[in-house]
Amino acid sequence: MSDAPYGLINVIYDSADGSIKVVPPRKSMDKKAVIELFLVACIIGFAVLGFDYCTDLYVKLIAKTPLMKYYDTSEAMYNIIQTFFSLFAIMIPFGLALPLIKLVQRDTVILPLWKPNSKKVFVAALGVAFLTVLISNVIVSMGTIFGEAVGFEFEMSESPAPQSFGGFLWQVLSVAMVPAFVEEFAIRGIMLQSLRKYGDLFAIIVSSIFFGLMHGNCLQAPFAFILGMVMCWLVIKTDSLWTGIAIHFMNNFYATTLLALGEVCSTAVYVAIVAGLNVVGALLGVVAIIWFVDKKEVNLELKKVYKWEPYLVALCSIPMLIAIINLIKTCLDTVSYVGFD
Repeated sequence: MSDAPYGLINVIYDSADGSIKVVPPRKSMDKKAVIELFLVACIIGFAVLGFDYCTDLYVKLIAKTPLMKYYDTSEAMYNIIQTFFSLFAIMIPFGLALPLIKLVQRDTVILPLWKPNSKKVFVAALGVAFLTVLISNVIVSMGTIFGEAVGFEFEMSESPAPQSFGGFLWQVLSVAMVPAFVEEFAIRGIMLQSLRKYGDLFAIIVSSIFFGLMHGNCLQAPFAFILGMVMCWLVIKTDSLWTGIAIHFMNNFYATTLLALGEVCSTAVYVAIVAGLNVVGALLGVVAIIWFVDKKEVNLELKKVYKWEPYLVALCSIPMLIAIINLIKTCLDTVSYVGFD
């Protein structure tokens, strides 16, 4: 077994001829591991609570400045405010969390910002991610239709469509580029990598739950959770945070581009473009999945360290538990029951 520090890609446990996989047995958590995970969970919990606090603080600060009157009238000002929101609400609390986690886990690689271990795997990861985006959108759309059919109403704030090419570039910066770096730093960086020491599946589930809930509404939360699970797995398989950044940018850039096209194209042209992109993307995603399964050098297994103990220890962290409850409450506040017409 490799002595590489946690946060690096999993070791492939194969026999000499590659036909038998030797998986190390899972063990029970000792006292040191329990204390270490508890501290990490508390730090993550406080970081998420800090995100919640900074979000409210940022909104209040902007509302008291003259900038607010330009928020709805200036594309540039709208996107500047959105950009600094991501930096303020995420980078401050998670930037403070990073050195604290490093004190607890000195040998953990929190930000694997080196090149992906394989260009082919990286390209295939983008295809898998795009197919996941399409599937997640279908699932959320079906859930929304069903919810509205039984009397529920969903709220979600949407970015306004850009009115010019300059506005489109501003929106790419604020919606696609900055969130791709900032959110990956927090989720697939600090959260995922610090929790991987206790099992990859555990780290994927916990970080994806937070990724979904931190979007703050019941429409984006399930979409982000599903995509987050796949993104976490692909970051682990490529051994690079750049994979998550690229996928995040691709998803947000795609959504921004469709929003812009909806303003300049007729309905027929818009539908044709979207259908064409989705069909091509879906086919590439299917090919990528087949390649992943067929290629034996890509280890599809996840590192298994413990059984159920990490989940229990994480739930015993009061800050993490409060953070999850607060995020769930925020999401539920975006849903109301209006009954039938």
